[in-house]
Amino acid sequence: MAKQTETIRILTVTDDPSAPRELDQMLGADSGARTMFADTANAVSRTFDETRIDMVMIHVDAADPGLLETTIRHAREQKHFVPVIALVDGDDARSALQVAALGVEGFVSQTNLRQLKRLARGQLESLQARRDARQALKSLEDIEARYTLLLDSSSEAIAYLHEGLHIYANPAYLDLFGFVSFEELEGLSMLDLFTASRKEQDLKKVLKALSRDDIPREAMLLNAHRQDGSEFKASVAFSPARYGGEYCAQMLVHEELEQADPKLQAELQKLKTHDMLTGMLNFSSFIEELKASLEAREETSGFSVMLFSLDNFDELVDKVGVGATDNLVSEAAELFRSVTGNGGITARLRDHTFGLLADTKSREDAEKLATSLVEGCSGKIIDVRETSLTVSASIGLAIAGSEVPEPENLLEQAETALNQALRAGGNGFVRYRPKVSAEGEEDDAIWAERIRHAIDHNEFGLVTSAITCMEDDGFLINDVETRLRAEDSDEVIMPSAYMPIAIRLGMASRIDIDMLGRLKQLLTERQSEGDAQWLVPLSVESIMDPDATGMVEEMLGQLPVQPDRLIWGLREREVRDKLRQAQAFIERFRQHGCKFALCDVETDAAVEPLLKHLGVDFMRLAHGAVQDLGNNDKLREQLSSLSTQAREHKVRIVAPKVEHTGDLATLWQFGITLVQGDFVREAATG
Repeated sequence: MAKQTETIRILTVTDDPSAPRELDQMLGADSGARTMFADTANAVSRTFDETRIDMVMIHVDAADPGLLETTIRHAREQKHFVPVIALVDGDDARSALQVAALGVEGFVSQTNLRQLKRLARGQLESLQARRDARQALKSLEDIEARYTLLLDSSSEAIAYLHEGLHIYANPAYLDLFGFVSFEELEGLSMLDLFTASRKEQDLKKVLKALSRDDIPREAMLLNAHRQDGSEFKASVAFSPARYGGEYCAQMLVHEELEQADPKLQAELQKLKTHDMLTGMLNFSSFIEELKASLEAREETSGFSVMLFSLDNFDELVDKVGVGATDNLVSEAAELFRSVTGNGGITARLRDHTFGLLADTKSREDAEKLATSLVEGCSGKIIDVRETSLTVSASIGLAIAGSEVPEPENLLEQAETALNQALRAGGNGFVRYRPKVSAEGEEDDAIWAERIRHAIDHNEFGLVTSAITCMEDDGFLINDVETRLRAEDSDEVIMPSAYMPIAIRLGMASRIDIDMLGRLKQLLTERQSEGDAQWLVPLSVESIMDPDATGMVEEMLGQLPVQPDRLIWGLREREVRDKLRQAQAFIERFRQHGCKFALCDVETDAAVEPLLKHLGVDFMRLAHGAVQDLGNNDKLREQLSSLSTQAREHKVRIVAPKVEHTGDLATLWQFGITLVQGDFVREAATG
């Protein structure tokens, strides 16, 4: 909502009735000012009595000195500041002296309109700033008042210290130490109430640190002394605070119950960690268990969180009555317990939603468990008071990937899936899947989740297309590319959509390693292709990151093909400014016998420095770069130049995605004999 600006009222004191209108025009419609008119001392007095005036602009008349005195007197008598601007005639020295003697916020010659406008606008801005400051101060006071009210009503014992002395304590604190009112405590030092419980503790040093705003990070176990002389162990936690406009330290005091009855302690702990209605873990304990479970596993992939709810819960409440809602929730909890058995950690998260931590090892295990839970609830009869209900349930399933997830994020994913399952009619489960789109309009966090999910759930695939030679029928290069397709969607997303984002997020090398794993499987299946070579593009991240390069080298040793049949593709746009890193990568893998290609080269690219310093074997042009060559003179010139540079460096050019056989003759003329096109061989997927 736009900020509402309060109107500033300007009283113009003059004998010219048109002066207010002229002042309005001078200040502009956006000034937020309203002008009023008075021409006599009585009119000035009446106006100040009847309304709030924020600013005065008076035309000083040497013949009526009393008008100026009356106006300034009224302005100074107001509770709020009222600036006065005086206008004097240029040759009226007497009026100027009178104005100077009485004191105003500014005066200017009647004829100097530019200076008058500047002075008036400056005062308006100053008034508005004063109002904003007053409003901010009032808001701060309101916040502090509400906060003090919360402190006063808190059951926690809280006090504020300034320079080691008590400046505030809430009723719970006073009651804990046996004070009747704060007046008895005010001004007492922290040392009057606490002593060290261990020799190494020095409370005087603690107080000195507090005075320097050096707040202890950990709670301290101290001896606390009540007014009646009794003592107790207290856990004292400090945090920075502000009270009455002063910076201070907040002190939160808990009485330690170490000597209490163990049974009572156990009961208190259960109340803290469990839901009172169902006896299950509560939400906060469930989160802690989820964190601990994820940290304890060496490999988080496959670990699952399930959220459970009865279908059509509101309709079930209508049948049993609102008064029996707790009974219905208790019966739902019992049903949930019965179908889960000892299969994991269960909790009531809120209302009628329950959670399960399942130590599953894979997606298949998690989905099998979710299916069995749904089937175990389907058609079951539960009794709520005197009403028998036939129920079914829905489950939202979220499965952790290879990268350790944030517990809260995993829980949110399960909740999203549960809502989808309930909206779909219930009696089933939905596994969380991030939506995947080629539009690329979502933020980086969403894309990061999608890429992780695609890698963990086998949603990337390989596509290979043939590169052949017009001079050698036995020559074959299989060009490898990845594609992203969610398992629940027919939409295929191309690398041009997700690879730039993956590079920005630092996830491109994970896609490359996933691609090499798939290539290993594909090569195992297609070993009969003899001397075929494989062009495998790598991201700049895999080239620059030593860890990623090491993984690529490790994968190279696992591929069922000789290294001299592998061509690593480096994208021209990515390595253009990374020559040193690209050189180091090429030198490292050249030792294994690998070849190299500069990929996605536009026909107008300045490739001479790259060809000179990198020593690649192939140069694959960008997709769509060689279309309709017969009618494009500029393109033919560019190809001719590229061909000349390639020949000088003994680099063979690959023309990709050639759609028209008529373009083959033109390519032949330029010495480009390696071509890729659907008319050559069908593309294969893997």
